[in-house]
Amino acid sequence: MTTVEETRKIVAEVLETYPEKAQKKRAKHLNVYEEGKSDCGVKSNIKSVPGVMTTRGCAFAGAKGVVWGPVKDMIHLSHGPIGCGYYSWSGRRNYYVGVTGVDTFGTMQFTSDFQERDVVFGGDKKLAKLLLEANELFPLAKGITIESECPVGLIGDDIEAAMLGPPAFCWRRSACGW
Repeated sequence: MTTVEETRKIVAEVLETYPEKAQKKRAKHLNVYEEGKSDCGVKSNIKSVPGVMTTRGCAFAGAKGVVWGPVKDMIHLSHGPIGCGYYSWSGRRNYYVGVTGVDTFGTMQFTSDFQERDVVFGGDKKLAKLLLEANELFPLAKGITIESECPVGLIGDDIEAAMLGPPAFCWRRSACGW
């Protein structure tokens, strides 16, 4: 059994790995529970830092899993690195009626697989191509959502320009509220 003092040393070691500014922020989220104390001192209901994974996840995972997770008749596309898309893939798989890939897409993973090259040159052209491919491969989808991940936001990818695409594609999706 680990003592309170040993656990405090472990927390201190973890915090030492961060730069000074990050140590201050992270210290609010780490503390040691002591028997008999009603407040453990951890601040849990504060805003997450973008790009940092917490037990609550990130804004992207919330959008993908909580907001769009229950919607099964649309393609939900993760625009960013595969790791973020994979992290959010298993969340919120509600029961559904339909055939996967024909009229329901909630259990399928679509990602632009953002790479280092995309960070340098932008991934909006890759996204536009992926939107066209998804539209051709899955014509019964009621629409496509795009959940942008942190690197995409950091470089300022022009997602709106990628969504415009050819007029026929734009018209088909606009009828579905896209």
